[in-house]
Amino acid sequence: MSNNTHEGNDSQNYDINMMFTPLVVQSGLICLSAQCFFHMIFAHLSPKGPWRDMPGFTAHQVVALPLWAYMSYLGIKYFYLSNDDDYDTPYNRGLKPHPAGIEVAEIAFGMQLIWNTPIGLITPGLGDPVILLHHLGMILCAGIMGGLFGSSLGSYHALFYMGVTEISSIPLIVIELFHPKRMPWYQYFKEKDSSSFIHKIYEVCKVIFALSFLIVRGILFPYEVLCHCVPDCLYAISLPEEERNGTSNTEIYFLMISSFLFAFLQLHWATLVIRKSIESVYGGKAKKKKD
Repeated sequence: MSNNTHEGNDSQNYDINMMFTPLVVQSGLICLSAQCFFHMIFAHLSPKGPWRDMPGFTAHQVVALPLWAYMSYLGIKYFYLSNDDDYDTPYNRGLKPHPAGIEVAEIAFGMQLIWNTPIGLITPGLGDPVILLHHLGMILCAGIMGGLFGSSLGSYHALFYMGVTEISSIPLIVIELFHPKRMPWYQYFKEKDSSSFIHKIYEVCKVIFALSFLIVRGILFPYEVLCHCVPDCLYAISLPEEERNGTSNTEIYFLMISSFLFAFLQLHWATLVIRKSIESVYGGKAKKKKD
C-alpha cells in the first residue's frame, strides 16, 4: 500500500512530481502495457473471431476486469468492513488522509490518466463523449482526494466513490461486449443458441449489474454525497485556513460541486437501467406469448 499521504503539504510549494507517485505511474503503465500485450494477442495471434475484429476494445475489457475487482475489494474492505473509528468525524473524513483511500485514489488517477482515457479516445467502441467527460472528472477528483495536487481532501470518501462503486462495473464488462455498438461481438452473440453458456452468463450479468447499479450508484451514491461528502466539504470550508492542512477553497468547492454532478449522472444512468430492465422483462414476456 502506498504511504504517500501528503500530510501538511503547502500548495504554494507544489512540485509536479507529487502528481506522479510510484503507485500512480505503476498503475497506469501496468494497465497500458497489459492493453498493448492483449491487443497484440487478439489482433495477430488469436483465431478468427470478434476479438480479432475489435482487438483494442477486447483488450480493454480484459484489463478492466481484474482492475475493477481489485478496486472494489479495497473499497468494500476499508469502507464497510473496517472497524476504524478514526473517520467518524467530519474533520477526519474530509481532511485526515486515509492510507487505503490514498491508494485507491492514486490507482484511479494513474489508470485513468495513462491508460483508460487515452485508450478511450483512440479505440473503436470506447469513445463515448459522456464517459470520457466522466473520466476527466474522475482524474481531477482522484488527484484532489489522493493529495496529488497538494493536500489530500476526502481520501476516506475515495474508498466509496472509486472503490465500492466499481462493483457494478464488473458485470458491465460482459454486457458491454455484446452491445449492438460492438457489431462483431453482437453478431457473435446472436449466432449462439439461446441456451448456450454465453447467453446464460450474459443474462446473469444483466441481473447482477442492474441490482448492483441501482443499489450502489442509484441509492448509496447520492446518499453518500448528500449526507457525508458535501457536509464534510462544508465543514472544511468553515474552518480557518490554518486548520485545513493546506487544502484550498478551490479544491473543496470543486470536489463538492463534482460530487453533486456525479450524483445526478448516476441517477440519470439509474433511470436508464430501470427502463432497460422493464423493457427486457416485458419485452421477453411479449416475445414468449408471440412464439
